[in-house]
Amino acid sequence: MGRTVKNRRTIEPRPVQRIELSDENTKKRAIAAVLFLIIGVALLVYCFVVFINPDGGWTRIEANRTVNDSGEFVFQYYLGADGANVNSENRAVTALYNQASEKAFQLFHDKEGFEGVVNIYEINRNPNKELEVDEVLYNVFSLFKSLNSRYLYIAPIYARYDDLFYCADDSMLTDFDPLLSEEVREEYKSAAEYINDPEMIDLQLLGGNKIKLYVSEKYLKYAENEGITDFIGLSWLKNAFTVDYYADELIKNGFTHGSVSSYDGFIRNLDSSDTDYSFNIFDKKGDSVYLAAVMQYRGPKSIVYLRNYALNEQDLQHYYRLQSGEVRTPYLDVTDGIPKGALDNLVSYSRDKGCAEILLEIIDIYISAEFDEKKLLNISDKGIHSIYSDDFTLMYNERDLVLTDLFDRDGITYKAEYAE
Repeated sequence: MGRTVKNRRTIEPRPVQRIELSDENTKKRAIAAVLFLIIGVALLVYCFVVFINPDGGWTRIEANRTVNDSGEFVFQYYLGADGANVNSENRAVTALYNQASEKAFQLFHDKEGFEGVVNIYEINRNPNKELEVDEVLYNVFSLFKSLNSRYLYIAPIYARYDDLFYCADDSMLTDFDPLLSEEVREEYKSAAEYINDPEMIDLQLLGGNKIKLYVSEKYLKYAENEGITDFIGLSWLKNAFTVDYYADELIKNGFTHGSVSSYDGFIRNLDSSDTDYSFNIFDKKGDSVYLAAVMQYRGPKSIVYLRNYALNEQDLQHYYRLQSGEVRTPYLDVTDGIPKGALDNLVSYSRDKGCAEILLEIIDIYISAEFDEKKLLNISDKGIHSIYSDDFTLMYNERDLVLTDLFDRDGITYKAEYAE
């Protein structure tokens, strides 16, 4: 397992609404760069103002990137919305964002320890020991536990599989790809037997922010033989928890006129006013990605956007396109370690729940060999609604949802239909 290598805010669609995907590496990167701009417009609620002006308005708040991974996020804030002094508000919200960025970076890190911080890296190196963690991390573990998700324990497989995305060409994939190598498939399957057994591994919540990562002697021996050092981790789910943490800290401190987004599809809009917002709905058909429609909404919203194709330069660390045109994604089935995707793209959202909870509710629906529409409809009873495509029809399960600007050109026409 250890091989390595206050105004209405709307989105103005760009003139080019159909993007061709190529399997040529250099061309792919060029297209990805263009797509980054397009998806940036879609995922971020709005961005015209980059620098602060005396009158305030929409501003991108930057964090100090030397101690965090804030480059994966964009934080937009409407300065002066409540009549506050723009410069003073900017200093306060920037300081808070810097603090939150550094804390999240350290707590969720699984490759490095930090003095005085009990993070995921530290927990992995202290199995079967009682540790006291920050409340933020304790709440992360509690969410996995409450939703009975075993995804926290798939870290050993990701420690190997993630190297696939850094392969220079297809010939290097066989050490990491379970779809190309029977040996790798069996190794992932063996690891999954431990991962999915609470008798082998279990993150125990002891109360008072105290935890113990229980790992059986059998699993410890297996891990030693296989070179496994990561028993738990957030892998590609990390940004969902990070966006939620940023949003919760901002709300707690009274900063609600903004939005936080990650490059990989996790968005929290904090605004509880009657301002109108838009979110672009993309859809992939063959080698083309279409701006299929625009979702209109008001009020706080958490949005999770899963897709089986790369849309920006940063995505290249999570997607690999083979010469055959097949794409490897980060979405591994926890039961066997095989990459799967029931849909090309899925947008799920909620007014009351955070990105992480939405993600853990839909993850088994999306990462599946077959799409179970009934399961997706069922979680709408929990206040989690979704949009997905069926051929050139956008299916949605929130009755009052408004979808506008349906794509209609070049012989391609999208329509929207309520799923019930």
